[in-house]
Amino acid sequence: MTNVPRRAFPGLRIGPWTTTALALAAIILLAVSTHDRKIVLVVEGWRQEYDKDGDVYYRCASQICAVGSGVSFKGHHHQPALTLEDFEDDFLDLAEAQKGRGHFRDVRISEAKESTIEGVRVLQISREVDWDDGTKTFFIHARLVGPGKSSFLNSHSPEREWVGHNFDNFLGRLIDCWHSSRLDPRCN
Repeated sequence: MTNVPRRAFPGLRIGPWTTTALALAAIILLAVSTHDRKIVLVVEGWRQEYDKDGDVYYRCASQICAVGSGVSFKGHHHQPALTLEDFEDDFLDLAEAQKGRGHFRDVRISEAKESTIEGVRVLQISREVDWDDGTKTFFIHARLVGPGKSSFLNSHSPEREWVGHNFDNFLGRLIDCWHSSRLDPRCN
C-alpha cells in the first residue's frame, strides 16, 4: 500500500485497486471530454459571439468578408448512415414549411452534394431565402460526418459570392481542428 502524507489526508491509505480505479476514471473523463469538446476557432476578421445555448458563432467584422455574413457550427448526434437523399429531404421539408410564413416570403433549395475531405463526409446544400422586407440571404448548410462524431456547419451572407467563400474557409479550419490536438493554437 502507498501511504499518502498524513498532513493532506489524515488516516487515508490508498491501495493498488483504488489507484487503478482513479487512473481509469481519469482516462475515461479525458476521452469523453476530448470526444465531445466544443471547438472554437480563431479566425482573423471574424468576431466570436455566443448564442443562448452557449454555442459559438461568427459575424463578419472586417473587409475580408461581406457585411452581414455569419458562420456557425455545433456538434450533432452522430448519424454515420445518413444519406445525401435524406439530408436533402430534410431541407426540402423545412423550405416548404417556411414558405410564406413569418418573415419568409420564399425559400429555394439547390445544389445538394456530397464530398469527403480528410476522411470526413461533407453533405451540403444551398438555400436561398427571400424575406418579406425585399432582402435575400444565401445559405450553405452542411453536415460533417467524421469518425465517431458529427457536426453542423452553416454559412450565410446577403451576397451569393461570399457565402461559398466563407463556408470553404471555415470548413477547412473545422476539419483541421477535428484532427488536431487541444494544443493547436487555431482551435480551443
